[in-house]
Amino acid sequence: MRQSLPRRSMLSALAGSAATMAVSRLARSQPAEPVSSDVDAWPETETVPATLDLPQLRYSGNWNPRNGAMRELAIELRLRTRLEPVREPSSVQADRPELFDTPFLYVAGERSLAPLGNTAESQLRQFIDLGGLVVFDAADGGTDNGFVDDVEALLARVLPGSTLAKVASDHVLYRSFYLVDAPAGRTRTFDHVLGIQEEGRLSVIVMRNDLGGALARTDEGLHAYSCVPGGAEQREWAIRFGVNILLYATCTDYKADPAHVETLLRSRRWR
Repeated sequence: MRQSLPRRSMLSALAGSAATMAVSRLARSQPAEPVSSDVDAWPETETVPATLDLPQLRYSGNWNPRNGAMRELAIELRLRTRLEPVREPSSVQADRPELFDTPFLYVAGERSLAPLGNTAESQLRQFIDLGGLVVFDAADGGTDNGFVDDVEALLARVLPGSTLAKVASDHVLYRSFYLVDAPAGRTRTFDHVLGIQEEGRLSVIVMRNDLGGALARTDEGLHAYSCVPGGAEQREWAIRFGVNILLYATCTDYKADPAHVETLLRSRRWR
């Protein structure tokens, strides 16, 4: 069964891990400084950048409360890293084979998460088992527990016996590209994210500070939502945390492991 799953694009996404390692060394040396948008300033490497999709889960209900959030994150990734995200991230359904085309899945919602169905939940379980990372983003920003409660119920069915728990502040997620103290979003209600770790790897992240709200823009190009209480500085930290998530999804835990990147790629269970 596992051999029949389409994984060509997932491996293509991982091919750029070596390039991102070179860029991350620069970020570690100056973690507090804004990153220049001048791509000529980046060090030259011989590695061809990876093209990466940032798909969002499409489901029955309010699946896209922060329209364009992944598009904005893709722009920031292109400016700040050697990754080459697609310009228009896709939306996918969990019961379709396209779910397996990339190691990352973004699931946004507000107030509730509608049931996905048995087939979709089974494929979501396979996606996680093969090494994918699912990020659940609560657009309420901490004012309503409905979406997070539904996420917890979903995870209890998809990953029975797994524990959704606080991700420690010293986890590699907080330093996969930038040094980040807390997971800022449109709000800073919570100073941590929740996660599920499988064999030492984060397979699920639950973000309750509305990351998408910090990223989304209007059709006129303006920020769609204010970041409270920290304003523009908080928005920058939210962007940095979003970049960290994507670097973690594609490079796993290389900053905690001095091994060569090929060893890290072989350690992924979704080859």
